[in-house]
Amino acid sequence: MTVKIGYIIGSLSSTSMNRAAFEAVKKNAPAGVEFSEIAISELPFYSQDAEVEFPAVAQGFKDAIEASDALVVVTPTFNNSLPGALKNALDWSSRPWGNNSFAGKPVAVASASPSGHAGAPAANHVADVLGFGEAKVLETQFNLTVSESTFTAEGDFAEDETKARAAEFVAAIAANAQV
Repeated sequence: MTVKIGYIIGSLSSTSMNRAAFEAVKKNAPAGVEFSEIAISELPFYSQDAEVEFPAVAQGFKDAIEASDALVVVTPTFNNSLPGALKNALDWSSRPWGNNSFAGKPVAVASASPSGHAGAPAANHVADVLGFGEAKVLETQFNLTVSESTFTAEGDFAEDETKARAAEFVAAIAANAQV
């Protein structure tokens, strides 16, 4: 049985350390897990006015969330919180009112930062937003302090301990998935 984990990278940067960190997490995932990115870069700014003719790209975003057995939201830390593009995406997922695509879904949060807090402030804010939307937010987070030696040239984690944490993180998500 394959567990389908959808993931959202909350950074629009092509060189995001959060994207790099999650790519390394995926390399350490146990067998039986399939990942699918749910992109946010094409979503328009949310406005309630847009609900009259719900944008196809926003509906596609919601459909991808709903098709996943479990989800991971990967967030950078911008000014000690989540970035606007990610908040915008989470707002679209909750619309129209009463139709939150994350409701009841198992969701884990991950973050990477060069700071000693490893992105935890933003990860906690994302967890709060998801919890308000009735997602089943997992207590397990993958927060990583990134340095020049975090990744190998192949894009994996350099340290075995980090590889093991990544494997445990994905295993926890898979164990809570709705297959």
